[in-house]
Amino acid sequence: MEPTDQEKAPPIHSVLSADSPEFALLSWALTRSTVIGLDAEWKPIRSHQHQPTFPTVSLLQIACLLAPENESTYRSSDVSLVFLLDLQAIQLPLVYELLREVFVSPNIVKLGFRFKQDLVYLSSTFCSQGCNAGFDRVSFYNS
Repeated sequence: MEPTDQEKAPPIHSVLSADSPEFALLSWALTRSTVIGLDAEWKPIRSHQHQPTFPTVSLLQIACLLAPENESTYRSSDVSLVFLLDLQAIQLPLVYELLREVFVSPNIVKLGFRFKQDLVYLSSTFCSQGCNAGFDRVSFYNS
């Protein structure tokens, strides 16, 4: 049995630079989402030192559930969008403010499995590139 349009996975948009159409779509989607799923990926660090070292996040996966166009209907297409944000390819200061706005917004539900650890690593990664010390005002959904 073929999956229906609603069952098909949304396309994945790779964001490699801030001047790409995919970055513009990501910016648009983040400002129109009610729920955002997040997951950060990094290369493991094997260190025999006792000093804590945070790994550099290399990829941020973002899934956006767009708000309905009006109170009763969702658009028939692009209800959800998925992005792979390559943090090694893109200039981090260009992404920092966009992500910070999402993280501090009480109007966007942020979902992630053990995302507090991801957030610490993300903060360290952005800080290492000259951005503010971290995402210190993240508004999480608690049930």
